[in-house]
Amino acid sequence: MCPPDDGLFSLSDGMPPVHIDRTLDHLTRAPVIKGRDYWRALRGDRPMPTRADIAPRDLREFLPHVGLMEALPIPGGGEDYFVRIAGGKMEEIFGPMTGQFIQSVLPPETAARWRVILDEVRRSRMPLAATSRVAYNNLRHLKQEVFIAPLGADGDVRMLFGVLDIWPVI
Repeated sequence: MCPPDDGLFSLSDGMPPVHIDRTLDHLTRAPVIKGRDYWRALRGDRPMPTRADIAPRDLREFLPHVGLMEALPIPGGGEDYFVRIAGGKMEEIFGPMTGQFIQSVLPPETAARWRVILDEVRRSRMPLAATSRVAYNNLRHLKQEVFIAPLGADGDVRMLFGVLDIWPVI
């Protein structure tokens, strides 16, 4: 399933809808905006930067919000996303994720929502932003904004750069 262009999608009844923004012009959260701007600066005139372009020292202002995920084969066939780095803000909400496949740490319905967005970034080779209520562990009083962008060379996207912010909705 591909998310619609700049619209809402939902994977199942009872799950909060996700708003997709492919323009990247409607971001509101400072760490997410900094992540978008950092990725754009690294990209320059290329379609996307590589993983080697990312320097941890450049991420200081928003490092707790950063995630790096790699598409890897899983036992039994298929692929899943392996979390190379999950910033502290991600792990505060979703628990320890670094060094694990998303299918092993997230409930199936939450992992499916993540996979739709991650797969779309890989397929399109273009970044996108998504906003929704948190659909995890009865935390729907929290809202999230995420920027996900491809990393790779020669059109091959194996890794994704993400910046996530989560805050309470009053």
